[in-house]
Amino acid sequence: MENFEAVPKGFCGDGIRQAAHVLIFTRTAAKLWDEHEQRAYVNMHMRFDGKLGFPGGLIDAGEDTETGLNRETKEELGIELGIAEADWISTHFSKQHKIVNHFYCKEVTEKMFLELEKKSFGAEEFGVEILGHIRIPLYTYKSSRGRLSGFPQFLKHNFAGNAREQMLKCLELKNILTTEEISEALKLSECNQS
Repeated sequence: MENFEAVPKGFCGDGIRQAAHVLIFTRTAAKLWDEHEQRAYVNMHMRFDGKLGFPGGLIDAGEDTETGLNRETKEELGIELGIAEADWISTHFSKQHKIVNHFYCKEVTEKMFLELEKKSFGAEEFGVEILGHIRIPLYTYKSSRGRLSGFPQFLKHNFAGNAREQMLKCLELKNILTTEEISEALKLSECNQS
C-alpha cells in the first residue's frame, strides 16, 4: 500500500489524525442477468473529491474509534450499524499525510443492506461529503464486443487512500472472493482494454 504502513490499532502521536472506515456487505445468491453470480453486495461511496471510498471519516478528539465510526456512518448513511471492535480488520499509518486509518468490515442482512441503500439518500451528509453509493461488481465477464467487464474494470477506478487494498483484503478474509480470483482480477485490470 503506497504511503501506508501497518501499525497497531492504538497507534497515535502528536499532530496525527485518526480516521476510520467500514466496508459494509451482505452475501447474496442474486445473479446479474440470471448469469453472473454477485456473491455479495458491497457498499462504496463516490466521495466529494471524486474518489471511491468507504463510509466513515475523521474521529473527533475524545471519541474512541468505534464511537467515531458509528457517528460518521450515521451521518453518511442515515442508519445505525452498531460497528464494534470485533469488526476491526486493520490499521495503517501514512507518514506523508499524518493520518492513521482504521478499517472495519461489517456483515449485515440483505434486508438491512437494501434499507441502508434507500435511507442513505436522506442522510445528513448525502450530497455534501457523499455524492452517491455504488455496489462493487464482484463478477467478471466479456461483453458481446469482447470487452472485459465487471470487477477488473472496477479496480481501475481512483480510490481514496488505501481503500482499494482494504477492499481486496476484506473480500478475501470474508471468503467472498478467493486469493486466486483476486489475483486474476488484478492482472486483468492492468490490461489496457477500455
